[in-house]
This record gives sequence, C-alpha cells and structure tokens, in this order.
Amino acid sequence: MSEVESRQASRWGLWWSRSEPIEEEEEVAPESDDSYGEDEVDNIGSDATWYQTIWNKVPGFPFRANNLMLIDENIRYSDLTEEQLQFLKDESMQVIMRNCGSWCWVENLSDIKIEDTDWIKRKGTVSVYGTGSVKYPLIFENFPVESEHVGYKIFIKNSLILPSDSPLDIFHTQPWTTKFANTIKEHYNFPNEKHLYLKNATDSLLREKKILIVSVTGHLPEKYEKFSLESQRHAQYLSFKLAQSLKHDSPSNINAISFTCPLDLEETTTCFEQCTTLLKNFEDLFVDIDAVFFVGVYHSVPLVIKLASHILQNHSALGFDEDVVAGILAFESNLEGYRFWDHSSDNNSMDTEQDYSKIQQSREKQLFQGSSRQQQDNLIKIRNYRKLDSLESLSVQQNFDWILNNWKLSRVTFFGKLYDNFMTVTQKLAIDYTHPKIFRHIWCSGKYMGIDTKKPEEIELPDIHLESLKFDSEIKIPENRLFEIIFLGNLLLAINLGHTDFAPLLKLISPFFISRSYNENTMSSNIKKQIQNELRPWLMEMELKWKTTEVPTDEQLNDLPESLSTLYSFLQFTHFNNLKNPNLVKIQDDVYDDDEVYKCFIENTIKTKSPINKKHLQMSNDHSTPKSILKTLNQYDLVWKFHEFLSDFMNLKNLPKQEYPPKVNFSISTDYGFRNNSFTDPNNFERNNKESLARISKIWDSYQHWSPPTRGLKQLKEILSVLLLYSDSQKLIKDIERK
Repeated sequence: MSEVESRQASRWGLWWSRSEPIEEEEEVAPESDDSYGEDEVDNIGSDATWYQTIWNKVPGFPFRANNLMLIDENIRYSDLTEEQLQFLKDESMQVIMRNCGSWCWVENLSDIKIEDTDWIKRKGTVSVYGTGSVKYPLIFENFPVESEHVGYKIFIKNSLILPSDSPLDIFHTQPWTTKFANTIKEHYNFPNEKHLYLKNATDSLLREKKILIVSVTGHLPEKYEKFSLESQRHAQYLSFKLAQSLKHDSPSNINAISFTCPLDLEETTTCFEQCTTLLKNFEDLFVDIDAVFFVGVYHSVPLVIKLASHILQNHSALGFDEDVVAGILAFESNLEGYRFWDHSSDNNSMDTEQDYSKIQQSREKQLFQGSSRQQQDNLIKIRNYRKLDSLESLSVQQNFDWILNNWKLSRVTFFGKLYDNFMTVTQKLAIDYTHPKIFRHIWCSGKYMGIDTKKPEEIELPDIHLESLKFDSEIKIPENRLFEIIFLGNLLLAINLGHTDFAPLLKLISPFFISRSYNENTMSSNIKKQIQNELRPWLMEMELKWKTTEVPTDEQLNDLPESLSTLYSFLQFTHFNNLKNPNLVKIQDDVYDDDEVYKCFIENTIKTKSPINKKHLQMSNDHSTPKSILKTLNQYDLVWKFHEFLSDFMNLKNLPKQEYPPKVNFSISTDYGFRNNSFTDPNNFERNNKESLARISKIWDSYQHWSPPTRGLKQLKEILSVLLLYSDSQKLIKDIERK
C-alpha cells in the first residue's frame, strides 16, 4: 500500500459534524480496495452514479458501504440536502487533514483592506481532488486549515532586499538611440536587450483592473521542512499577502485560487493533472482578466511554471487575451537542486569523489529523518534539478522557455534568502537560467546582520511614543557587516542588468554564506548553548519587568496601555512573550511576511517594458560552484575571478546611483501592509563609469571594517585579503587599470 493510500486508509478519529459517538465497527478502515466487494457494489444499484465512480477510486476510505450516499449526477448544488453537503464536507476534510490529495481554496479578495490580517477567517470555496467536491465545490465559512498560533501575530520587518526593492531604483526608460541600436543588432543577430527598461508611464497601471492570483505550495515532512526552509506558509496566506499589496494599486477585482499539493508523495506531473482537473470548476474566474500572478515556494515552483504555461497556452479557451500581464514569484526555488555544505567537515582532506559523496549521503540522511520511504523516493529527485540535462530540469526549461518567449507580458521574479543553512542564493535564484525577463533578488534578514530588535537601545532606534501599532523606520547596517551587503548588492545589480559573466563569481562566493547557525533547527549544540547563556540574563530582566503585564486586547492594540506605549517597551514585551508564550504572541518576520517582497514582484511585473523581439531562455554551462570552498585551488580561482570582476565592473557605464550605505527596513504592525513608495529619477543615471568607480571604492572601504561571525564568512574574508594590500581605494583602482 502506497503512502497516499495509507494516509487515506487511516482512521480520521473525529467527525466534523457529529456529536454522537461513532460505533467502533464503523471506525475501522478497510485494509484494501477489496473491502468493497462486488456484492456490496451491486447492492448500491446497477446504475452506479458519478459519485460511486469517484468513491471506488479512493482506496480504503474509512466509511463502510452503508455510509455511502448516492448523489444523482444531474442534481444542482443548491438542491443538495444538508446531510449530503455535510457528507461531502466530511469527505473533503479527511483528504485535507491527511494531506493525501491536491485541493484548492478559492476566494474573492476584493474587499480586503491594507489593515487586514485575518486571512483564515474568510469565506471561500473548497475543491478536493478525488472527492465529491470535484463535482460540487463546497462553500466554507473559514479556511479549513487552522493556524498553529491562536494568539496575536506581530509583524516585525527587519530586512533588506538586494539589489533594490523596486525596479524604479535600478532601471530607466529606454532612449531612442538604444532602441535603434538594438534593432540593428537584432537584424545582424548580435546580442541585444540584455535587460528590460522601465515603461514611460508607471502610475495607476492596475487601477480598476481585474486580477487573478494562483498560488501553489507543497507538503514537506516536518523535519525536512525545518531543516531546509525552516518554515513555509499556506498558499492561501501567500495569496492574501499579495492581494494586500495589490490593494495599493486600486484594482477593481481580485480573485485567488490557492492550491495545496502532496508534492512529498506525488510527482509534479501527477499534481499538475490534479490541479488542472480542479481548475475546470473555476474557469469563469479567468474570463476578461487583466493580470494573473502566480506564486510558488521551493518544490512547488516547477509545478507553478508548468501550471502557468498550461493556463497561458489555453488563454483563448479560458476567456482572456494575449495582452494579459503574467507574473511568476518564486520563493526559495529548487530549480537548481541542492548540495550540502558543512564547513566543519568540508576541508582539504576531501580529495576524492567518494569523500564528497559520503558527506552528501550523511547530510541527506539527516534531511530525511522521519520521512517515509515514498517521501524519500519522491523528494530525493529534487537534487536532480542540479543537472541541467536531467528529465526534471528539461521539463522545467521547456515550459519556462514557452512562457518567456511566447507570452510578451510575462515576468519572473526569484527571491532567495542570503543567510541560510541549506541552499545557496545562486541555487535558489536559478542563476543558470538567463533571460531579460527574469529578475533576481536576495532577501537579507537583519537578525543575521547583528541587528537584534529585542534590544532596541543597541541599534540606534528612537524610543518614541507609539500612538498605535504602525511604526516604520530604517536601521543602519552595522559597519562590521556592511561589506557582504555592498559586495553582493553590486554583483546582483550587474547580473540583473544583463551582465551574466559575473554569475560565476556569485556561484563561488555563495557557499560561504551557508551556516547551520542561520537556522534554529540546525544550530550546533555549542551555538545553542552560547545563545542560551547570552539570553538568560535578558530573560530574567524581562521576567521581572513584564511578569504582571498581560497581553493587550484587540481594543488595547489600537490604543496601547501606558506600560507598552513606547517603542522600546513594546519590542521588549513582544520578544519576551514570543519566547515564553508563543501561543499568545508570535513574531512574523520571514521573507513570506515582508510586504516589500510583494511590492517588488508587482513592480517588476507591471512597470517594465517588454523586449522588442522575442527571446528564448538561455541556459548557462558554467560549473564554477566548487565541491569544497576550503581547497586552496578553489580559493585561487575565487581570487582570480574577484580580480576579473573588479576589472570589468569598473568599466560599466550608466549604473544607477543608490543610497549609501543601504539601510535595513524596520516596521512593526499587527494589521497593516507597509509599502515604501519608489520613484524614478533620470538624474540617477550618467552615461559614464563614474558610478562604477565609486562603487569599487565603497567595496574597498567597507572591507576594511568587515568582521563576520561565521566560519564560512571568516574564510571568505581571508581569501579576499588582497584588498588589504592597498592603502586606499584609489590605489586599488589604479592598479586594476594598469592590468
């Protein structure tokens, strides 16, 4: 019996609507499909309905034959009895709770406010593959999956987006001279239009427009999720956050279809077939749309790309035109697979392929702790995406190429976390996939840059009085961590501007940002002990200070009590309760919670101008990523590529002027979607390399104060110590110019 079948055969335990106890004989699940014999089927009637057909496809369902309910295939939803509706809901809830089939949640988000956060308590429609709800989508008063945290969610934004949180900061409109030159280059088949340009008009592009959101997430075993992503969100939450950000643009209508799929148990193609079956109930939502936005996380990204390709190719049948805007947002994408980096064992003794394989097998064994054999067999295929000629990768490339080449208004935005324990940013940003319509952004958490918001007095925040829980500000990046942000920001800026020859250097340095300490679930025991020892005095102080203070009520959150009415006191109280009473107060501060991420995605999609000519997806054949970052040979290669980067970067013209030093966005809210406004300024661009030289000077200057905390970054600092050979940045620049 497969994992899916065993989940479906498990006894559910509690019925959602029955108050009387269920007889024990009714609770026992049949052991196999044979439990429903021919005699029992014959007793149902020779004219078996559509529902019987579905039922027979669900193995081992914990209803006995006399619990089967005949529903005529011609009956309308409005004519179903309460008993029939409850039966369908019970059946659907079993599949949802057992995670054994794809299902979708459909809702209209037009009425949400920027101040809303109650994403669960909203009416919507459920359709679950393999149940009667495929025929009769069911109306639910609330999202069917309860939140793990029943208390208050406090959104504390403490993050920075590289190279910018808006295309308005790094792109400009296309001059007619450039347009003419690109036309000539295209005629002679020369490389052209390596990046996009801004539209001439970038305001009110979605005002009074009809929008559809399609988000997809996939199940992961508990330990796998904790060790890899640390956490992820429901697809419905991603739809809600995106819709909340879209409300700033005043669309007339926002509908959302949020899929949850058993990608831990089923192939991407199987889940795709299930999703397209479910979509047939909601094809009316596509009619006359002006924009469609897709969202995926990690292993659901290939499914999102396949689903987007299917929807766009069938646009005529679905009732929308080719001029519809189509954006794809990919969080922590798995399009380039994964490899394990353990700097404690990744050393010069790893000389053979066998040594490397042993490390990979050992780490993979940890990743799959608690996973079933079927989950392991399915999820282990994710690593195959690393091989660009694998079946998994080729399938993605085919669908991806169709979207980028054939759908003029398509855009793709990749977001990856910089500080990670599992995948490098180049893997998550699918750096080998090259196309001007692809945007890449790195999300940097302030807590891993030494910005500890539970101690606001140490990060130069003003202790102001809070009228309500809406506070927005900026925080300086600590001087000893500025180099890594400046260096990576410049690299990614150049890549987003079409200079893909810098990608190999990004591949080489990204493994140095991997550390087990960047995930509380993978920290070493020594690090955990160190953190606990540092935290203990603070907890004791906070215990004395807040032990008699209760968590504010809903009314008090809008008008804070005196004891919590300052920024310092509220931050201390919130962090204290997040640690001591997480069921009462939960801090939301991950990449999925950041409003700037969704704003950046929306602006990338709607405010940039499409290339004049169609372009196919290009795949890089670079193999710069080393197996060991501590091998001397690999370090020499990195130093050489760093020198090449400086030599080439200093000659780049027309780079945008950006704020220096960059600052971390900081905000506090319970119910407000913050969104910083961005504006284009033609004066930020000069047709010379003046800005490039200024940026190299800032790289040199920030390196002089760099003092990173982790083993990998300390090693990177040592490798780049060539910068210490120069007493000032001008001598560095002159030396590079001579060479």
